[in-house]
Amino acid sequence: MSQPMAWNMDKLTCPYICPNAPPSNFDKPVYLKGGHRKSHDNPFASPYVPGSVQPPEKKQYPPDAPPRYLPQQTDSTSGDVLGMGPIGPWAAGHLDWTPQAGMTGVRPVVDKYSITRYSTGEWRRNNLRTLTPRATDKAKALDTSIKGDLAKAIKGMDDMQDGCNKKLKTRVKTLAHWKKQVQNTLKAISDEIETLDANRQKLKSASRILMLPEAISRECLELRTFRYEPDLVRDDAEQELIKEVSIVGEIRRVFQETLAKVEVQMANNRAAKAAIEIDWSDKISTLKIDNQNLNLTPDSNLILHHPGVARWPENATSLEYWEHYCKESIRNCEEVRQKSENLRGDLMTIIVKGSQDMKIQGDRTNLALAETVSATEQLCAKLEETLKDNLKTIADVENLIDYLKESLRNIDERDKLSNTRLLNRNYGRPNVENCRDEAQYGLMGEAKFIKETADSLKGKLREAEAVRAELMKYRGELEKDIACKRKSLNIDQDRIARVRAHLPTPEEFANA
Repeated sequence: MSQPMAWNMDKLTCPYICPNAPPSNFDKPVYLKGGHRKSHDNPFASPYVPGSVQPPEKKQYPPDAPPRYLPQQTDSTSGDVLGMGPIGPWAAGHLDWTPQAGMTGVRPVVDKYSITRYSTGEWRRNNLRTLTPRATDKAKALDTSIKGDLAKAIKGMDDMQDGCNKKLKTRVKTLAHWKKQVQNTLKAISDEIETLDANRQKLKSASRILMLPEAISRECLELRTFRYEPDLVRDDAEQELIKEVSIVGEIRRVFQETLAKVEVQMANNRAAKAAIEIDWSDKISTLKIDNQNLNLTPDSNLILHHPGVARWPENATSLEYWEHYCKESIRNCEEVRQKSENLRGDLMTIIVKGSQDMKIQGDRTNLALAETVSATEQLCAKLEETLKDNLKTIADVENLIDYLKESLRNIDERDKLSNTRLLNRNYGRPNVENCRDEAQYGLMGEAKFIKETADSLKGKLREAEAVRAELMKYRGELEKDIACKRKSLNIDQDRIARVRAHLPTPEEFANA
C-alpha cells in the first residue's frame, strides 16, 4: 500500500523525493460525510513542478462496506467534484450546471475527449435500483396471497357449513319442542271438547245465595256511616267491605255470563282445535324437511344445482313473527280451553271457588276490622293517658303561674326599696355631699337589674298563661276525640260483628 503524501506548511516537500522530510500526519484516509463537498484546495493549483505527480493510492473501505458497485457510506450527495488546475481531465473546460444535476450540484464539463454527466455515487445508486427485484417479489407475494386466500376461503366455507349444521340442529330441537307443545295443546283441547257436558242448572241457585253476603256487606258499610266526622275515613276495613261487595257482584256476573256462553264456547273450541291441528301438521312437515337437510353432506347423491333458490321466498316470515305465532297459537287455544273448563266445570268446582273467594275476602275484611278496632282501642287508651298528662301539665302550669306572680310581688317590694334609697340619697344629701360614690353606682345598678328581672318574669308569665290556654283547648279536643273513638268502637266491635256472624260458609255454598 502506498503512503499518502504529507505537506509542510512552510514549503512543499515529498517524502519520496526528500527523505529528510518530517513524517506524514495522514495515517488513515479521511472520508467525507454525507452532504459535504470536497475542498477545492488542489495541490495542482500552482504551476506545474516536475516530480509532483504521486503514485496511485489504493482506496480503503470499511470492513462492513457493501460491494463496490453498490452505494457506499463514503459517497457524498454532491458527487465527486474535483478541483481544476494546470493538469486534469478538463483543464481547458468550464463549469456547467443543468436541472438534470439534481442534488449532485456542479457537473463536469464537456471537452473534446469525453463527456461525464453523473457522479460515481449516482452510478452506484443506479446499479442498486437495477439489481433490486420487482416482478419477482410481486410474483412471490401473489403466490403467497393466493394460497393464503384460498386456504382462508376453504376454511371459511367449512366454518360456515359447520355453523349451518349447528343452526340446523338447534332449529330441529326448537321445532321438536314446539311440536310437542302444540301436540299437548291439541290433546288438551280434544279432551276438553269430549268432556264438555256440564251441569248448568245448579249455577242459578249459587247466584241466589250470593245475595246474603252482599246484603251483609252493604249493611256494614251503612253502619259505618254513623261514625263521627273525625273517624269517617276510608281505612282498610272500609276498602275491604267495598271490595267484598264488588267480588259478590263479579261472581254473580261470571255465573250469568257462563250460563249464556256455553253454546258459543263449543263453537270456539272446535275452531281452536282446527287451527291447532293445522299448526301441528305444518310443524311435522317442517321438521321432516329440516331433518333431511341436516343429513345432507357434499358427498350426498341427492344434491343438485338449483339456480335462483338463494333468495327469500315471497311468503317467508321473520323468526320473531314465527315465535310470536307459535306462542299465540298455543295461548289462544289454551285461553279457549280455559274458558271451556270454566264453563263446563261441574257445579261443586264453581261453587267451591266462589265460596273460597268469599271466605278469603271475608277473612280479610274481618282482619281489617280487627286491626282497626285494635288501633282504635290503643288510640283511645293513648288519648286517655294523654288527657291525664294534659290535666297534670295544666296543674303544673297553674302552679308555675302562681309562683311567678308571687315572685313578681317579691321583686316589686325590692324595687320599692331600691327606689326609696335612691330618692333619699338624691334629694336628702346637701350640696357637695350629693356625689356619685360607689354606693350610688351600686343602687343604680340594682334598680336597673330589678327592672330587667321584673320585665323578664312578666314575659314568662304571659308565655305561661298562653301555654295554659293552649293546654285547655287541647284538653277539649282530647275529650271530644275520645268520645268519637268510643263511638267508632261501638260500631266496629259490637254492631258490625253481630251482623257479620251470619256470613255463609263454603259448606253452606256447597249444600245450596
